[in-house]
Amino acid sequence: MKKNTNLHQANNELLQRLRREEAQIREKPSADAYVKLSSAYRLLGMGKEADRVLQLAEELEVGEGGQGQTEADGLLSGAVNLTMLVEVIQIVSRTKLCGDFMIDAPTQTFHLFFDHGRIINATSEHHLAGLTSFRMALRVTDGSYRFVQKPLPDVARLIDERTEILLLNAMQDADEQVAGNQS
Repeated sequence: MKKNTNLHQANNELLQRLRREEAQIREKPSADAYVKLSSAYRLLGMGKEADRVLQLAEELEVGEGGQGQTEADGLLSGAVNLTMLVEVIQIVSRTKLCGDFMIDAPTQTFHLFFDHGRIINATSEHHLAGLTSFRMALRVTDGSYRFVQKPLPDVARLIDERTEILLLNAMQDADEQVAGNQS
């Protein structure tokens, strides 16, 4: 019984710390800070709190107009560069989101499909679905990205590797490509 009391007390202390952190974020709002806080709430098993804080991040991303998220805007969006793509994919993975991460390049659009934070498929107009499209998506250097949170009941699961492994392999491919270009 003592162990359960200690665990409960530790969770209470962590919850109080997260509440203080949220109050600090409110003073100087940041979408990234809210996304990280959402992840911490989710780790505590507090899904509703995590969703509420993620909604605050979304509202900051959309702006003060109060229009709400549209599919065109997405939950997360920005200009493409490899570092930013990897960072945003890690955020989506850590927060266990489901949805479509779109990368709009000048000649095609890539779709990375997430199911509870794991990439399960990737598609594009000019490449095979699955790992090939994923690898080519991370080679995009010009364009924009956006993540639209939504259920994906009809998306085939063609990728089984963990997202972290996929990203490490993609970064290694990028390093090898740079090294090859310098030779």
